[in-house]
Amino acid sequence: MGRIIHVELTSADLDRAAAFYGKAFGWTTEASPFVGGYLVASTGAGDGIDGAIMSRDYQQQPAIAWIEVDDLDATLAAVADAGGTAASDPQELPGVGRLAYVRDPDGTLLGLRQTA
Repeated sequence: MGRIIHVELTSADLDRAAAFYGKAFGWTTEASPFVGGYLVASTGAGDGIDGAIMSRDYQQQPAIAWIEVDDLDATLAAVADAGGTAASDPQELPGVGRLAYVRDPDGTLLGLRQTA
């Protein structure tokens, strides 16, 4: 049901951003085994979501919310019907699921994930 499950923060300097979030909030980061310039961030135990810090070479928007969907193709059609647009082609991330970026009518970038 369209629940936010992940957030990406973009940075021009990954090391500086990882150091900031680690020192300020206790986050730990590790390099993604799938994508260069992408740090997976653990934000701690308990309620909440984890996230990532990624290079602005991929996306310019400072923060990107990821929404879990049951059917990526149906959701992409629903986004278009609601006035949004696709911002990437769907892709498969091994062990994670199918992913795509979309933009709402105001241009806000969102990530969609159909879990594997």
